[in-house]
Amino acid sequence: MEYLLALVLSAVLTVVFMYYKKNKTTFVKPAAVKKDELIQNYKDELLEILEANKQNKELQFQERIKFIKKVNYELSMNVFFDEVEAKDLIKELSGLGK
Repeated sequence: MEYLLALVLSAVLTVVFMYYKKNKTTFVKPAAVKKDELIQNYKDELLEILEANKQNKELQFQERIKFIKKVNYELSMNVFFDEVEAKDLIKELSGLGK
């Protein structure tokens, strides 16, 4: 009797699990939206760095270089950006805030 109850309970839980897994909808953003959001996040982050160090121009320059190196590395590993797009974005970030 205990085995039958355990078997029925596990069958019911399996059916419920499969039902929810099947009906689970996920929203996937298009690649263009992801790229635009990523670019905007990089710009916002750089502007925050520049604003935080606006009193010390030397530190601001060093932080800008450090950030651009980080972005360059991240873009080289990112499948959404090809080499030309990455270079264009680095150029755009380099001129931002001047």
